[in-house]
Amino acid sequence: MKKVFLAFLAASALFLQGCEGPAGRDGIDGQTIKAEVIEVKGSFNDSNGYLQDYDIKPSIGVDDKVIGFILEGKDNLGNDNWEPLPQTLFENGNTYLFSFNFSRAGFTIFMDGNGSLNQFPVAKRTDRWFRIVIVPGTLVSGTNLNSMKDIMGKLNINDGDVKRDTPVLLN
Repeated sequence: MKKVFLAFLAASALFLQGCEGPAGRDGIDGQTIKAEVIEVKGSFNDSNGYLQDYDIKPSIGVDDKVIGFILEGKDNLGNDNWEPLPQTLFENGNTYLFSFNFSRAGFTIFMDGNGSLNQFPVAKRTDRWFRIVIVPGTLVSGTNLNSMKDIMGKLNINDGDVKRDTPVLLN
């Protein structure tokens, strides 16, 4: 009886070694974690109310975070300098601001200031590049949301993954 039991145990061990379980889940709770970086160019003037509206398609999740950045030139190595929004600028004793707001379905980039917005230099409010980063709610914690480099690194996104001028411009 002892020999039969050992033979059965050995056969079972061989059988179980070749078994494979079901594939694991993708992402958290079976959902794929999706991050996105959208790059847009905006110009701000009296005719558009110093704002630009964009759609986000498909809509983002209720726990997702949207972070905005403005391109403020290049560093001494030629890398883009992305500054977090809101961005405050000073000109002729006045304070001007580039900022944004968002909903699940879109975002608005706008200018504001304590001086006349049309007095802010045209070159500083025309053809400005912005990046809007959609960070999944599950990854918000532990991410430095003020650093484009840190966000893109944490989300495993490189410049080739950035969607350029893809949102639908509303105005």
